[in-house]
Amino acid sequence: MEPTTTFAQVAETVAGLGALGLLTGTLNLFALRVVRIDEVPGCVQPRIRWWSTHNPAFLLTSAAVTAAGIVMMIVAAV
Repeated sequence: MEPTTTFAQVAETVAGLGALGLLTGTLNLFALRVVRIDEVPGCVQPRIRWWSTHNPAFLLTSAAVTAAGIVMMIVAAV
C-alpha cells in the first residue's frame, strides 16, 4: 500500500531536503580540501573560512533532518 497522505508527502520532502543537504555538505567538504585559500581572490576568502568553520554543523543538521524525514516516512507507512 502506497502512502498518499499529506504527512507522507511532507516526510518525503523533509528526507529529500536532508539528503540534498548531505550531498551539498559533502561536496563542499571535498572542495574545501582541494582549494588553497591563498590562491583564491580576497573577496572569496572570508566565505571559504566561514564554510570551513560551519560545514561540520551543516552536515550534522542535514543528517538529523534526513533521519527525521526517514522516521516520518516510517510513521506514515504504519
